[in-house]
Amino acid sequence: MPEYFASNYCISFMDLLGQRDAFRGQGLLPTIDSGVDGQAIDRVLRETIGPTLQLQQDVEDMMKTISEDQDSSSRTFLPEAQRGIYDELKLKRVKTQYWSDGFIRFVCLGDQEIKCPLNGIAEIFQFSGYFCLLGLARRHPVRGAIDMAWGVELPCSGLYGPVVANAYELESNVAQYPRIVVGQLVVDFLEAHLANTRDTHDPFMMANHLWAGLCRDMLLKDVDGCWIVHYLGNAFQFSVTHTNHRFYYDKARAFVVEQREAHRKSNNEKLMTRYGQLLNYLDTHPAET
Repeated sequence: MPEYFASNYCISFMDLLGQRDAFRGQGLLPTIDSGVDGQAIDRVLRETIGPTLQLQQDVEDMMKTISEDQDSSSRTFLPEAQRGIYDELKLKRVKTQYWSDGFIRFVCLGDQEIKCPLNGIAEIFQFSGYFCLLGLARRHPVRGAIDMAWGVELPCSGLYGPVVANAYELESNVAQYPRIVVGQLVVDFLEAHLANTRDTHDPFMMANHLWAGLCRDMLLKDVDGCWIVHYLGNAFQFSVTHTNHRFYYDKARAFVVEQREAHRKSNNEKLMTRYGQLLNYLDTHPAET
């Protein structure tokens, strides 16, 4: 048996909602001479495959944007002796793994070359919150979870282990509606780094402290006691959505209001309640005019 290394990971587990309902009743593709309207088939494909392709393209575009935003121009102004430290402070490895109509992003906390693991974790927070807000604005909502546990990266199937299972459990059973639930282990990890101020001359410790602070500022305790990524907060707007925040907010709120009303008319009390909770979150944290 080949030797594989188990390590602790931080992971975000993201799921595109509504696909199971869209596939309900689907079977084999009709034959050409069956008389089935070809446009009807095209419409089904657009309403099912389309959102998944769009999500994957958005993920690729966002990763490219993040890569391009890694501005290293300030490195040239540093003394030669400090450039190595700068490179180590900036280094992170956030990996992406697609599955069906969702994806995961993860960082290995045991990577000895990464001196600032909180840098990658902050990107996971930013990425997941952005896609939760973007999904509402695009009218194809997603929900997700961020958690920590051990796992193993297998050569064919990718990340495997309780870190994936635990994050999936949070996403499917706790999140319930479009939001990003954050596990208690993640919160404890952030608090531990925030409390670690024993050596203010260590640049890596201080950088982890600052990244942990940013992540903590992007957290909010929801009405049910769950920690969630606060994608409507000032810290998130400052670091992610910037001047586009109001545009995303208005689009998202219009969709949520529409969904709550549609589920009210169809007497779907469960979804009406969940979208009502989401609307309450949006109205409690309105975008500035």
